[in-house]
Amino acid sequence: MSLRVARVVHVVDSLRLGGTEMQAVTLARALAARGVVNHLVYSHAGPLAARLDGSDVSTERLAMGGGFLRPGMLGFVLRLARTLRARRADVVQSYGFYRNLPAVLAGRLAGVGAILTGRRGFGTHLTPAQHRVDRLAYRLAHRTVVNAAALRTWVIEHDAARPDAVVVIPNCVAEGGPITPARDPVVGMVANFRPPKDHVTFLHAAARVVETVPTAEIHLIGAGPEEATARRLAETLGLGSHVRFLGALEPDHVWTAVNRFAVAVLSSRSEGMPNTVLEAMAAARPVVATAVGDVPALVRDGVTGFLVPPGDAAALGAAIGRLLKDTALAADLGAAGRRHVLATHGAERIAQAFVDLYRTLGVPA
Repeated sequence: MSLRVARVVHVVDSLRLGGTEMQAVTLARALAARGVVNHLVYSHAGPLAARLDGSDVSTERLAMGGGFLRPGMLGFVLRLARTLRARRADVVQSYGFYRNLPAVLAGRLAGVGAILTGRRGFGTHLTPAQHRVDRLAYRLAHRTVVNAAALRTWVIEHDAARPDAVVVIPNCVAEGGPITPARDPVVGMVANFRPPKDHVTFLHAAARVVETVPTAEIHLIGAGPEEATARRLAETLGLGSHVRFLGALEPDHVWTAVNRFAVAVLSSRSEGMPNTVLEAMAAARPVVATAVGDVPALVRDGVTGFLVPPGDAAALGAAIGRLLKDTALAADLGAAGRRHVLATHGAERIAQAFVDLYRTLGVPA
């Protein structure tokens, strides 16, 4: 065991609510619990800052002020490089497109020994120019960390990343707060309103569910550009009295809302490793999800939940209805899911995976 522990600087775009941001905060806390020295740099404030209160993770706000071709980019890189030197960083670790290249450049300027970029989605929203930016970041980094095997294949094939430099470390999940049994037939989904999440298919499935379970409630947690379209569709399908749009909730409120679910759903057409499924399973909720990305590695069909094909409203509705009608089965699947996810994706386990990665790069950890 080295006499000195690793010093890691995490670079995120914001501390607003989001899966990537939650992963950065949860990982930093878990690493700190292992004795790693952590400093988290962000540009935009948000409610996740409260998750770091009372922890050993220090924070610093550095605004970038514009895109990669704006003058603010150079200033951000230089300020971040100064932070890396001042913190004597062994590792600089970025999370996603908007901070990968700036963190890599700052790491190179500061002479950081281990530079890690991150990718947690397929990037279907990125332009060709943005993909070129990410490719440059991957070439300059020592390792790129992805959260799913399917995503590793994608990054190698589509973004020309070196196979030996792309490492799969799955998302982690915190144990969460108290768990309460579901009392009402609430079907919920935590997902921002963006096309890949496919709220359209979910709402069509929900219309089938309420035909057989008239007391069912549909709770949608999240925000985004497709919310207005989803609201109109809900009215068109006659779901107005059944659907509640709860907005983007703070983390503790999300946990409370998920604890009301009888069934948790994810209807995505594409995913890497979704946080919403991990968190629902940690809350002992049975999950019905589409078999995309690495979701089947989380949801074992008939064991911890049900898998359905993407875009299949009939199959999605049938699986949800089955769990609402068979509460004993739902409870069994939920309990099995919690055991599985805490054993395989607990924060301590994932933190150890990062410590092992640091060691392979010569970092004392």
